[in-house]
Amino acid sequence: FIKKRYQAGFAAKFLILIAIESVFAIGFFIYLTTGSIIMQYSGAEVVMASTRDFLLLPVILANLVIIAATAVAGFAVLLFVSHKIAGPLYRFEKSLEAISAGDLTHRFTLRGGDELKVVEKSLIEFTARLDTKISDIQKELIELGQALSSLDAEIKLVAHDDKRVSTAIADARKRLEALKKEAGYFKTTEGGG
Repeated sequence: FIKKRYQAGFAAKFLILIAIESVFAIGFFIYLTTGSIIMQYSGAEVVMASTRDFLLLPVILANLVIIAATAVAGFAVLLFVSHKIAGPLYRFEKSLEAISAGDLTHRFTLRGGDELKVVEKSLIEFTARLDTKISDIQKELIELGQALSSLDAEIKLVAHDDKRVSTAIADARKRLEALKKEAGYFKTTEGGG
């Protein structure tokens, strides 16, 4: 469970960085060897050539070997490290989608060696607090509904046809139902939603 596009982009940037480093190394070599001459003994012969002409091919080949070795080793490390970061980011994204959809019962856990444990702990605490608060609101709404029903029954006994009281109670019921609907959006561990 990882964002493949993130991991591929991260790997591509890493490989581009290695290639750029190699180009700079070769360019720096060419700059340093400009105007210098090297002598080499080959058997009984002495060969003189510019340092650049004499060493450029071995330097390029050495750089290619180093690039290949660094790319393989770096890519292996990159996959390992990016998995420890990109995996948790993907799970955070999925968890936040569930929470934003109203599911406060969703709990989030990372694998043992994953990074971002501090963020995991904060997200768990945030969701638990939000779950508790929304559950409390849902309970209060139920109690408020019961209190309104009881008040409505009492008022009907005392004031048989008082339109103002009936209108006020009807308005309070509408507001209560709208508030229940909003709080009911969230699914909580206390069974609301």
